[in-house]
Amino acid sequence: MLRSMDLHRAVNRVSLVVLVASLMFGTSASLRAADHRDAPTVDGLPEGDITDVFAFLDPNDASKLVLVMNVNPFAVPGSSSTYRYSPDFLYQFKVDNTGDAIEDLVIQVQFTGTGVPQTVQVFGPAAPPITGARAVRLTGTPTVSGSTGQILTDSSGQIQVFTGLRDDPFVFDFSQFTRILNGSQDVFRAVTSPALGALRGRPVRADGTSGVDTFGGFNLSTIAVELPKAMVRGFSSRINVWATVSRPQVEVQGGANSQIFVQFERMGQQAFNTVFGTSALKDTINFTVPSDDVANYSSLVPDALTTTDNDGTGNTIANRAVVLNTVGVTALPNGAPLLLPSTFVNTSRDLLRIALLPDVLRLDLDLEPANLALGQFGLQNGRRLGDDAVDIALRLLRQLADVKFPTGSGLPGSGPTASRAALDCSVLPSCPDRRVLIVLQGTDFIKPDSDVADLTTSGNDRAFSTAFPFLANPHPLPGDPGTVGFPVQQ
Repeated sequence: MLRSMDLHRAVNRVSLVVLVASLMFGTSASLRAADHRDAPTVDGLPEGDITDVFAFLDPNDASKLVLVMNVNPFAVPGSSSTYRYSPDFLYQFKVDNTGDAIEDLVIQVQFTGTGVPQTVQVFGPAAPPITGARAVRLTGTPTVSGSTGQILTDSSGQIQVFTGLRDDPFVFDFSQFTRILNGSQDVFRAVTSPALGALRGRPVRADGTSGVDTFGGFNLSTIAVELPKAMVRGFSSRINVWATVSRPQVEVQGGANSQIFVQFERMGQQAFNTVFGTSALKDTINFTVPSDDVANYSSLVPDALTTTDNDGTGNTIANRAVVLNTVGVTALPNGAPLLLPSTFVNTSRDLLRIALLPDVLRLDLDLEPANLALGQFGLQNGRRLGDDAVDIALRLLRQLADVKFPTGSGLPGSGPTASRAALDCSVLPSCPDRRVLIVLQGTDFIKPDSDVADLTTSGNDRAFSTAFPFLANPHPLPGDPGTVGFPVQQ
């Protein structure tokens, strides 16, 4: 996550394929990192800017569900006391357990006070009084209440809540990503391709890595809730999860609890808005709801390759693998191994649209906590803190997203675009759409090469906790024990 606010502005944080998608489908000028500062409205409201959302089963107790949303991106350790939650905002986790992308249950979180610590009150899970982009506060006794900065438990001992500073778990070489987009670099790691020649990128360092985690060394404010998964289960084991932030707009008769809140920020998968939203659309996406995503935003997502040729040049999933092998980027140290076998079967050009829309995290409550279930019913199964969301997206997109290669080159995909929604690489090796080069190697090489194939670990700069709230402890003041220096080679 780029610090100086401007660093984050190039890409949105990534929902697996979302991040990759942002790399490939969003307009480069409007991309931001992950979901940090992803739209004009939240640029000036860091305490309402959702950077990431996570939904996963407790690795120590699979009967428990953990939900996490993070705000206040790029929190500098030296200014820890200045990062608060807004007492004016309504923070919500939304859960759809009927499959229609409309919330059936909500968990509402509100704060009071402007000092540190603040007081937090959590209500739910409960059926919301109204659904959609407008919200009303739940009434009654809070499920959990207390001070920020400590783990709080409800009276039954079943629900835990933590709000406070934590290390930012998002990992991505955003600086190099930006260089590739602007044409000063070609790929994440320098390589001489047998097919494309020398491609400019970062050199390999002595520790076997080449990428730099732009977000390393920064904190953020987290809202984490753990509860029995039975509390959110519906007619099946699968749920959809997303988070929203709303602010009051109209006071109506009936007292404080009748106040209407209007949504100005939302997030499900990593980086959907950053990836696909143009400048004109970013706020609109945040103001709207998942149940309208398919109708509103399907045209923003490119076609997926299938097992059937779509342009008369053999433009199939199997032949895309041949192209990547020929370029020399499917074996380390030049690139990550292919994620999908060349025999992977897909018959729908809408596969990526189906995986990305609606913009929600899809979690199967009956799968093992560590099971990524890549591509089985979306990009992945929920999202764990350590999931390498960036590499998952890069590796899926390089094999599945349709690309227009130079006419007459004989390459699979060099035929007429006709009705194809394809990325533009009609000039080699530069590619007018530089995002094709971003996904080429399938990794940003932040982890040592020995770990690149493991998509369950992202190479975060601090070790995650083994107990709730699971996020790593925040970075201390510069110079204190445990300090992680900001990367020099940005």
